[in-house]
Amino acid sequence: MAAVLKKRALAEYSQVIEEQPRPIKRLRLVRKPSSSNSTILYVGLLERQKTSNDALQVLLRISDSLQFQDDDFLDIIRKLEEHFKREKESAVRVKILSLFGDIGCEPGIDIQFLLEQTQQLLKEETSHKVIVQGVSTLLRLGKLLQDNIQTHTKLLLAAKQYLKDTSHAVKSKCLELIGELLPVADSTANVLVQSMLRLIGDYTHSQDARVRAAAFKTMINLHNRGLKLDPSIYSEVCSSLKDDYEIVRLAALRLICVLANAYPENIVVLPDSEGEQLRLVDDAFAKICNAVTDLSLRVRTIACQLLGTMALVGAKFLEQTLDKKLMSNMRMKRSAHERALEVVRSGEWSSGKKWADDAPREKLDADSINIVSSGSCGAFVHGLEDEFLEVRSAAVDALCLLSLNNSRFAVMSLDFLVDMFNDEIEDVRIKAIDSLTRISRHIILRDDQLETILAALEDFSMDVREGLHKMLAACRLSTKSCLKMCVDALLDNLKKYPQDRRSLWRCFQRIGSMHPELTLPLVPELLTIHPFFDMPEHDVEDPAYICILILVFNAAQQCSTMLQLFEEHTLKHYSYLRDTMPHLVPVLKLGINVRAQELASVETNTSQFMEQIFSQLEAAPNSTLRSELMGAAQRDLSRLATIDSAVSGAAEFTALFIGSQLLMEQVLSNRLWSNPASLATQQGNIIRTTITTLLQNCLKLQHMFMGLGSTELAAVKQFKLKALALQLVYIVTGSNSSALSLCDHFLTQVEELQKYLSDESVTVEPFTSLLFKEMSQLEETKPGPVARCVLKLLQTSTLALPPHPNVSVQMLSAVINEPHGDADSAYKFTAGMVMGIPLDADIRNLHDTSVVRVKLKYPDQQTVLIIPRTSDLRRMDRDDTSDSTGGEECPCFRLLTTVLVSHQVWSEAMHVDISLALDVSEAEGGLGITSTARKVAAQNQGDPCVIDICKPVKVFVSPRPIKRGI
Repeated sequence: MAAVLKKRALAEYSQVIEEQPRPIKRLRLVRKPSSSNSTILYVGLLERQKTSNDALQVLLRISDSLQFQDDDFLDIIRKLEEHFKREKESAVRVKILSLFGDIGCEPGIDIQFLLEQTQQLLKEETSHKVIVQGVSTLLRLGKLLQDNIQTHTKLLLAAKQYLKDTSHAVKSKCLELIGELLPVADSTANVLVQSMLRLIGDYTHSQDARVRAAAFKTMINLHNRGLKLDPSIYSEVCSSLKDDYEIVRLAALRLICVLANAYPENIVVLPDSEGEQLRLVDDAFAKICNAVTDLSLRVRTIACQLLGTMALVGAKFLEQTLDKKLMSNMRMKRSAHERALEVVRSGEWSSGKKWADDAPREKLDADSINIVSSGSCGAFVHGLEDEFLEVRSAAVDALCLLSLNNSRFAVMSLDFLVDMFNDEIEDVRIKAIDSLTRISRHIILRDDQLETILAALEDFSMDVREGLHKMLAACRLSTKSCLKMCVDALLDNLKKYPQDRRSLWRCFQRIGSMHPELTLPLVPELLTIHPFFDMPEHDVEDPAYICILILVFNAAQQCSTMLQLFEEHTLKHYSYLRDTMPHLVPVLKLGINVRAQELASVETNTSQFMEQIFSQLEAAPNSTLRSELMGAAQRDLSRLATIDSAVSGAAEFTALFIGSQLLMEQVLSNRLWSNPASLATQQGNIIRTTITTLLQNCLKLQHMFMGLGSTELAAVKQFKLKALALQLVYIVTGSNSSALSLCDHFLTQVEELQKYLSDESVTVEPFTSLLFKEMSQLEETKPGPVARCVLKLLQTSTLALPPHPNVSVQMLSAVINEPHGDADSAYKFTAGMVMGIPLDADIRNLHDTSVVRVKLKYPDQQTVLIIPRTSDLRRMDRDDTSDSTGGEECPCFRLLTTVLVSHQVWSEAMHVDISLALDVSEAEGGLGITSTARKVAAQNQGDPCVIDICKPVKVFVSPRPIKRGI
C-alpha cells in the first residue's frame, strides 16, 4: 500500500504543466475620468434659464468646459440658435456667436455649416455689437479654411454688405476681414481683388477717423500677405499725414514706409514746384522725418522707429537729418550760371536807383519747397533732444541701424551718440553705448571724442561701465595719446570700482590685440622699464598691473619687436598669467615656452581613449572583474575631465553614472536587507544617506548635462527608477514613515518611463523589463506588496553598462566671483534685521533659469534657498566667458543679485556658506516625498531635489545685539 501511494505521489509531482506566457500589459494608473458630455448638459440647462444674466453665466460655463462628442454637435448648435433667436439681451447673443468660433476650433467640426448658420443669424440682426462679433466669428472660422477661395469669396461679399453699416466698429471689423481673407495670388488678373482695393481706398476718406485708420491698416496687412499695392496711392496717403487724429497719422506713416521700401526708385513729382522730381524713398523719408516733430508722443516714437528701416534713402537726405540748418533759407539752390542765365533771359538788369529792384521775381511759398523738407533737417537732432525717453530711445536705435551700412553717416552720428552718454535715463545711456559698439567698425575715435566717452566711466551703474568697456574694446583709437588716456581712465575706473576687474581685463585684452602699433612706444612707460636703472618688480597679484600685462602681452602677439623689451621678471609674470588666465593671455613665441608649445601642438586621442574604456567594459564578463574595471574607468574618466576640456562633459557624465552604479551595488550587497529590523540602527542611517546620494546623482545626470541623446536619457531614467525602488523598499521595511505618496510617485514614474521607452524605441534593461512585467501582474498596488516585489528584483539585478554619450555633451557649472571667501573682515549687522551681500556669479550651460537658487547655510545647519529675480540673470556673450571648450554654443548667464542674510545673535563672527544650487522639486514632483519629510531630510543628510552646482563661499558674518537706550 505504501508503494502504491509513493508511486501515485511521484506520478503527480512528475507531471509537467505548460503555462501559456502572459502578454506584458502596460501599467496604467486609474484616474478620475472627465465628463465628455458636460457641454451638452450645460446647453440643456440653457433652456431653463429665466433671465439673461443666468443664461450668460451658463454660456460662460460652456466656454470654460467646451468638450463634447461628434454626435452632439448638431444638437448643440440647434439649441444655441434657438436661444439666440429668442434672446433680447445683446450681450448674450454676442457670447453665443463667440461660442460658435470656439466650437469651430475643435477638431473634426464642420466649419462650413457653422459659417452658414452664423450668416443666417446675422441677417436679421440690428445690434452693432452683435454684428461686430458675428463678423469676428466669420473671420475666425474663415482662417481655419486657408485654401478655400470659394468660401473666402462669399465671406468677402458678406463683409462688403456690412460695410454699409453706420457703426464704425462694424466697418473696421469688415475691413479687417477683407485684409485677412482677400486672395492675394494673381491679384492683377483678379477682378474681385481690384474692386476690393478700390473699396478700401474709398474708406480712407471716411468721415470717422477709426475707419480711415482701419483702411490703412488693411492695406498694410495685404502688403504683408504678398499683395503688391499700387504706388499711385502714395500722394493720397501723404495727405493723411496732416490728419487731425493720431491713429490716422500713425497708420499713414506705416503705409508710407511700406511703399517706400517696396518702390524705392519710383519717381515722385513734387507738388507746387517747377517739375522737381525725387525718388519715392527720399520723399517718404522726408515725410517721416517731418513727423518727428509731431505733437503726439506715439507719432514721434513710431516715426523714429520707421526711419531706421529705410536703408535705401539717399546720402544727402540722410546726412541732412543731423543738421538743423535749413537748406538755402527755404529756397531751391541754383548755381551762379543758372541765376545769370535767368537774368539774361528776362532782359532786366538792376539799375540801382530803386530799393530791392534786383529782388527775385518769383513768389515762393515756404511750405511748397520740398527738396529736403524742413522736418528732415535735424530730424535726429530733434529726436535725440525730445523730452520723452521713448522718442530718444527710438532715435538712438534708428541712428544705429542707418549707420551700420553707411560709414560716412556713422562718422557723422558719432558725436551725437557720444552726447547721449550724458542722458538722464540709464536705459538711454546703455542703448547709446551699445549702438556705438555696433557701429565701431566704421569709426576711429579722436582725442576730444574719447575724453567725453571716458568721462562716463565714473557712472555709478555697473551696466553703463561694462557697456563702455565693451565699446572701448571694439573701437579703434587714432593716436598714442588716445591709448594712454584710455589706459589711465580705465585704471582709475579699476581703483574706484574694484568689482569691474574682470570686465576691464577683457577690455584690455581686446585693446592690446587691436592696437599693437600704438602700444609699442608705451611699453617702457607702462612696464616702468628704465634703460640704466633696475626698477622695482611689480606685484603680480595687483589687478592694475595685471591689466597692463594683459594689454602688453596681447599687443606683443602681433608685434614681435615688443618681445625684446621684456625684462626677466616680466617673462616670469607671463608664465604665471598664462597658467592662471589662459583665456586672457595669448601664446607668445618665447624661448622659455618652446617645450610647452610643442606639448600643446601634440594631438590628443581622448575620444579614442574613451572608446577603448567602453569596449573594455562591454567585453568584461558579468562578474567581479566588471566592477573592478568600472572603478578604474571612473577614476580615469574623472581625471580625463580635468585634463581635456573638449570631452569634459561626456567624461563627467560617464564617471558619475559609473560611480552611481557602483554605489548602488554596494548598498544592495549589504546584509541588513535580510533583517528589516536592523535598518533602524546606525548602519541603517548610513544606507538612508547613501540612497539620498543615489537619488541626487540621478537628478544630476538628468538636469546638469546638455546635449544628451535619447539613449543616455533612457539609461538615466531607468537608473532613477531603480533608485526610487530602493528608497521605497527602505521606507517600507526600515522606517515608520508613510510610504503612500512615495508608492504613488513610483508607480507614476513606472508608467511614464514605459511610455518614454516605447516612444523613443530604446533598448530596455533587464531590470526594467522585469519590473514592467511584475507591476502589470500585481493586483494590489499598496506600498507593502510593491516593496516586496521590487526587493526581489533589486537583489537579482546586475550592473548596467554606461551609455556612449556624445563628446559635445556639456556640464552645467558655476563660479562665484563675489564675494571672496578669503576676506578677513566680517559683515556686521543688527541681529534680527536683514543685511544684503552682493553676489556676482557666472553660470555656464544653463538651459532652465527658473530652477536656479541661491543657497545659504548658517552655522546652526539651517539651510535657506533664495529665488533670484529674473532680471538678475543676464545672458552673457560667448566672448565674455572664459569657456574655451568650443563646439556648440551653450547658454551662459551672469547672476548679479543681493543675498539677504538674517539671523539672531551669535557669540562671535562665524562663517555662512553661500553657494548656487538647482531646485528641481517641481519638475520631479518632490520624488514623492512630503514637504515635511523633505525639511527633515534637508536638516539631516540634505534634500535630494536640491543639486549644488558650485563650491560654497564662506563669508564672515557677525550679528550684533540690539543696543537699547538707558
